[in-house]
Amino acid sequence: MKYRIGEFSKLLGVTVDTLKHYESLQIIEPLKDEKNNYRYFDDYDARTIIKSRTLRSLNLPLDDVAKLMASDSTTDVVEKMEESKQALKEQIHKNTLLLNKMTEVQDEIIAINSSLHKFKIKSLPGLYRLQHTDKDHLLKNSSIENAVSSWMNALPYTFSCFRIKTEEFLSGLEIYDYDWGQAIWENELEYVDLKITEDIEYIPPQTYLSTVLSSTNREYFLSNSRALIMNQINEQPYAIMGDIVGKLIFTSIKNGRRISYIEIYIPVQGEL
Repeated sequence: MKYRIGEFSKLLGVTVDTLKHYESLQIIEPLKDEKNNYRYFDDYDARTIIKSRTLRSLNLPLDDVAKLMASDSTTDVVEKMEESKQALKEQIHKNTLLLNKMTEVQDEIIAINSSLHKFKIKSLPGLYRLQHTDKDHLLKNSSIENAVSSWMNALPYTFSCFRIKTEEFLSGLEIYDYDWGQAIWENELEYVDLKITEDIEYIPPQTYLSTVLSSTNREYFLSNSRALIMNQINEQPYAIMGDIVGKLIFTSIKNGRRISYIEIYIPVQGEL
């Protein structure tokens, strides 16, 4: 039985545009009336459409489907399906990693209030870091400009990370050095496509004294938390083994002020 394209599309549940696209790929070849240029499809075309849509539903690219429909080799079909399976497995793996990362970020945000000003000891992996600012001013540097795009594309595995020179911060100086950048834990480097060059700073695995603090845009970075940190360090006491680093967890607006919640990591040695 012959069908016009509109009727045929309704009977098969596919659009007219899809049928025309399949025709352009020579998956189907409807008869054409030379007088009025109408297309006529038959029941064999219906079976062809269903078979090709089945292959497409198995995640095979449409160009591959067109080639397979023109082939009588079962080997070709099996090989293309195997390629599709491997690509799907890789995508599932990536999505699983992303799901785990989403849960981790979610848990950090949920724990802000319970972690605020509460100190704990953490052993953390090494950290790769691309400096992006001097204090809060973006650096104009060709090597940074060449790298920053790939680091941004690696989100959410990369994160905003600061560094403060410990001696200056704890000395009581009114103005001290700090900078921001993008960082990634070394155990997550395999999840992304990042090139580690000589411009990338590496901080080895360390034991840290950690807490969550807040900072507003109306004060010098973390200056309001200096006494709290000093008291905790002197109380133990701990020996500080390097510069303070940390990550931005969340930013909110309250009463017109921007409040940043930041987890800081102070590398320490002592009675842990």
